[in-house]
Amino acid sequence: MDNSLRNILDDSSNLEPSASIPSSAQTDSEYALLDAYSRAVISTADAVSPAVTYLEVKRPSQNKSRSTAEQHGSGSGFIFAQDGFILTNSHVVHGAKKIDITLNDSRQFAADLIGDDPDTDLAAIRIGASGLPAL
Repeated sequence: MDNSLRNILDDSSNLEPSASIPSSAQTDSEYALLDAYSRAVISTADAVSPAVTYLEVKRPSQNKSRSTAEQHGSGSGFIFAQDGFILTNSHVVHGAKKIDITLNDSRQFAADLIGDDPDTDLAAIRIGASGLPAL
């Protein structure tokens, strides 16, 4: 834990319920805490975003009157192995006849469904690429 964050938390735990922090000190403490949180979120997003993928899915329509119609859906996933394995939600790809992936760098690939577990709502898909950024 960051020392400034630890000091803020330690200082606030010693206060009596009736004691009050002057508003400027409280604002400075809140600002420091929010700033630390914001920096943590930003650095995490920067670190993982290259491995995030966008999925476009086509599946046969459930409408029996139009046998040629397709349902379209979309979702997201993340690359978990550098050789193209992607984890996503089962409900996104279940029953899909076509899965297209767009990577963070705008490259596009067709994907194959490797495994699908509706009970845990997890699915693994794979694209034909290697050397990918993985989590």
